Amino acid sequence: MISERVGYFPGHVNIGLVLGHSGAILIDSGLDTQTAKKIKKGLDAIAQPLCAVIQTHAHADHFGGNAYLLGCWPTAQVYAPPLEEAIIRYPILEPIYLNMGAEPLDALRNKFLLAQASRVDHLLPVDGEMEIDGVSLSILSLPGHSWQQVGVVCDEICFAADSYLGEGVLEKHKLPFLVDAYETLLSIAKLMETSYRGYLPGHGAFTTSVQDVLNKNKEWHERIYRLVEEMLVEESTLEDALARVCDRLEIHIENASNYVLFRTALMGYLIGLSKEQRVTYRFVSNKWLWSRAGLLQDGGEVEER
Repeated sequence: MISERVGYFPGHVNIGLVLGHSGAILIDSGLDTQTAKKIKKGLDAIAQPLCAVIQTHAHADHFGGNAYLLGCWPTAQVYAPPLEEAIIRYPILEPIYLNMGAEPLDALRNKFLLAQASRVDHLLPVDGEMEIDGVSLSILSLPGHSWQQVGVVCDEICFAADSYLGEGVLEKHKLPFLVDAYETLLSIAKLMETSYRGYLPGHGAFTTSVQDVLNKNKEWHERIYRLVEEMLVEESTLEDALARVCDRLEIHIENASNYVLFRTALMGYLIGLSKEQRVTYRFVSNKWLWSRAGLLQDGGEVEER
């Protein structure tokens, strides 16, 4: 417990805990049934029934525990952001979008990418105040890692979801997953302007002083920006650029799940660079070619898009 009514279950995915008037409010539910059973054991130990789950975003490792927990407490209410709630109700959408919209390979139908489905009872505001079980909460819009990811603040404790990652997590993954690096950097800047009593990311340690780790995340994303630009001094397809970026970062892709996650992440960085007009693209010989903005190709300027 961080305070009298706010705490968390630490783990590979941190799960927030807020004690309401009638029971516990969880912020995310972890990866799977095994994780959910540990949560239930913890709630039983403090004699708190589950009254609500707030989903910060719709990645399998953050809502995979819902099915088991809702089986134990059928009246618990589930809250999720718009758009994210569709994936929570229909989790096959996650491997579908990672597989570029095509039918997912069997190799992509694993618990890390395909959670058990969960109902969603209420849509969260993208930004704003709300009350659940007598507790006042602030919902923060923190997109970038996922489209409509939110953070949750209670009693000046900020559950920041995956808007930033612990330093060890950054160093482990090297090319962090995101769908839009531009929005990710805006979300980090938004958190930098806050002064809550404490911060807990989805992956990483609780801290009362968040500026250092936020700066580390900002510098990490900006370093990858520069690396991608360097890789695009020559026009490149996404596939070739991914291979070169992974080689430079000493990433070794060994399975389909890793591949689609890293490919999506690189596309998220390209989207961010495109929004900043630092990269451009064109279509040549049936290839989608990306390059650093302003490079001369075939004797002329690359068309800006």
